[in-house]
Amino acid sequence: MGSRFVFWVLGVYIATLLLLGSVGALIARVMVKEPPELYRNPAFDYALAPGWSCQTDGTEDVCYPAGTKPHSAIGVIAIKPRNDKDNLATYEAHLRTPQRIGDRDATVGPMSEVRYVKRRMLAGREWVEALHVGSEIADFHTYYLATTTSHIGMLVTLSVRKDFEARFTAEFRGMMDTLRTYQR
Repeated sequence: MGSRFVFWVLGVYIATLLLLGSVGALIARVMVKEPPELYRNPAFDYALAPGWSCQTDGTEDVCYPAGTKPHSAIGVIAIKPRNDKDNLATYEAHLRTPQRIGDRDATVGPMSEVRYVKRRMLAGREWVEALHVGSEIADFHTYYLATTTSHIGMLVTLSVRKDFEARFTAEFRGMMDTLRTYQR
C-alpha cells in the first residue's frame, strides 16, 4: 500500500466521522429540548414557561410574561404561616363565593362570576382550583390554586386578559403542573 492510499483512507475516515458527528449534533439540536428554567423559593419550585420571569415582592412572588407593562397576564404566589383557618375546605368555600370587583372595601358594585371550583392533584398534593371572571381586575379571568402544607398556606393566582386567555392559560397550566412544594 502506498502513502496515497493511506492518506485517502484516513481522509475518508475523518470526513465520515465529521459528517456523522454533524448529523448527530443536528438531530440532537432538533430533537432534544433545552430544559426549562426553574423558579425556586424556600417553599416551592416550578418550571417557568419560555419568556416568563418572577421576582419576590415582599411576601409574594410575582410572575409575568416577557414584554412591556401593562402585561396581559400576571401570576402571584402568596405564602403565609398556616393557622387553624388554613385548610382546603375553607379555601374551597371562599373560592365558591363571588368577589367584589375592584375596591374590596366597597359594599356595593359588581361581583365576580365563579365559573368553577374543584379539587385537583399536583405533584402528589391536593389543591383547590377555581376560575373567576372579574374578581381581581375587570375584563380579566383569574385562575386560583390554593393548598396547605404542615406549616404554610399557599395561594397561586393567574389573572389574564380575556382575549389572551388561551395562550397564557396553557402556559400557566404547564408551569403549575411542575409545581412542587418542599414541606409536607
